Amino acid sequence: MNKFLVPVILVLAGIIVISCAAAPVPVQPPAPPPPPAAPVAPAQPVVPAAAPVLGVTLSSRFFSPDGDNIDDTLTMTLSCRSEAAVSNWSFEIFEPQPPNLSFFQWSGNGNPPASLTWDGKSKSGELVQSASDYPYTFTVKNVQGTAAESKGIIAVDILVIKDGDVLRVQVPSIMFAANSGGFNGLDPQISASNQYILGRIAVTLNRFSDYKVRVEGHANVTAATPAARQKEQTEELQPLSELRAKTVMDYLVNLGVDRSRLSYVGIGGARPVAAYEDHDNWWKNRRVEFILIKQ
Repeated sequence: MNKFLVPVILVLAGIIVISCAAAPVPVQPPAPPPPPAAPVAPAQPVVPAAAPVLGVTLSSRFFSPDGDNIDDTLTMTLSCRSEAAVSNWSFEIFEPQPPNLSFFQWSGNGNPPASLTWDGKSKSGELVQSASDYPYTFTVKNVQGTAAESKGIIAVDILVIKDGDVLRVQVPSIMFAANSGGFNGLDPQISASNQYILGRIAVTLNRFSDYKVRVEGHANVTAATPAARQKEQTEELQPLSELRAKTVMDYLVNLGVDRSRLSYVGIGGARPVAAYEDHDNWWKNRRVEFILIKQ
């Protein structure tokens, strides 16, 4: 190569390198700032709805599910006004005497039905007791958790139940003085209740004027061992229940039931309807029964 051409080439290369290194780099303009956020409206407080307003109407004053086609079923008409949507409801019927166990219940979600119909039987098929008041509670809760209750009483009339060749009236609601065969010393309210119940029984027995009536007193065994129970039955329960049966018979005579139709007997604890272990239902064993026998 010509020695004079080398410097020229080097010079040109340097010019090219210098020209490339000196080329300006374009600069991007900065992004514009984001627009300011829109103001957030404060949350509106939730105003609690008023408790539901409830009502219950019974189809009859006295419920009488004894198979005579008169008031054998009871209809409960329900009303419910609620500002908020209804979450759930229940209608519960309780035993008439302490500890007032649950006897029957309906329940559901959403609005309650317009009415419920009851045949007088418990969840296990047990029939209501004569001349007894069964408390009920109608409860409704809205979606906000606010609940309301409506309470009342279902009054059961005198039930005359066919039992083989006889008719039977079983009443656990006649109250006696403690360890006594009579009514002396009772609270005035209990005395008034006895008078009302025995008056209803007298009316019922006079409707069956062609029947003889055996008044039976029944008691509840409390002793723990068989020997103690036998002693309790012989020395306490049978004599006490006989005195109580006679007291009831005499009272019915004073109310106009023909004495010649009536007799009485003390059964004591020999025929319990609730087992010894079932303490919550012992009250059903303390009862007076009226056995109607066709003459």
